[in-house]
Amino acid sequence: MEQNVITFSGDNKQLFNRHKIETLTPKLTLLVPETHNAILIKDGQMLQTLSSGKYLVSKFVDIKSEMDSNLEVLFMSKTAKLNLLWGTAQKFLMYDANLQENYRVGMSGDYDVQIGDPRKCYLYLIGADNDLTTADLQDRLQTTVVSVVENVVVEYVSAQEILFNQVTVKKREISAKVLTKLNQKLMGEYGIAVYSFNIANIIIDDADYAKLSGNFKGGAKPAAPKSVGAVYCPDCGEELNANAKFCNNCGRKVGGTKICPDCNTENSATAKFCQNCGKKI
Repeated sequence: MEQNVITFSGDNKQLFNRHKIETLTPKLTLLVPETHNAILIKDGQMLQTLSSGKYLVSKFVDIKSEMDSNLEVLFMSKTAKLNLLWGTAQKFLMYDANLQENYRVGMSGDYDVQIGDPRKCYLYLIGADNDLTTADLQDRLQTTVVSVVENVVVEYVSAQEILFNQVTVKKREISAKVLTKLNQKLMGEYGIAVYSFNIANIIIDDADYAKLSGNFKGGAKPAAPKSVGAVYCPDCGEELNANAKFCNNCGRKVGGTKICPDCNTENSATAKFCQNCGKKI
């Protein structure tokens, strides 16, 4: 690369890349590739945000007066995506309105992010960091992500009056609602766009699960009971024909599930006995 040319060099797997300007000359040229935006920074302050193209640095910097300034270019990727993990450090409190009981739930999963607003991302997330690793970004966003997840899950489960043992069935719907809220939150605060969100695991506290399952045996009646032995879609909960290969509500390919008549636990469509209590289905 010519001495008077600054451009991005790398594999574009990182969200950003810094280049320190060592020598300021009248012909110093900045080349910004199609895959990136660039922010010209002087002494830690943003001078200019540039889209793809060719620029003379002297157009933005007074060479004579800025010779002693700390100048750098921050290349911000338009296309790089990072896959981040999230998880609740502790189980959070939920409420089953049908059984009128609290229970504790832990969740975990992953999500994909990209730079959505370069200036906001620099101001509120990157700052002076030379290398914001995936682990660093994951740690910084963890509290915000978990807060959004908990709020969305509690609100959705409460509004839909979902039974404690049916929450896992709604993972896809809940994930979609979290994605919308989380993208709004991270774009608004950090300039980070969220492109996918996934709840991989939902774990109900064992003692709470046993307690709530016992309430079913004691005669507690759900507001929207499932048909004993019926087959249901594992994603949206739609009751299906026993021979259905696809859900007629959400289109998901299904093998179906059966609800135990004794403890209301979900079982596979071919199950003859409940995996939780051993009751014949």
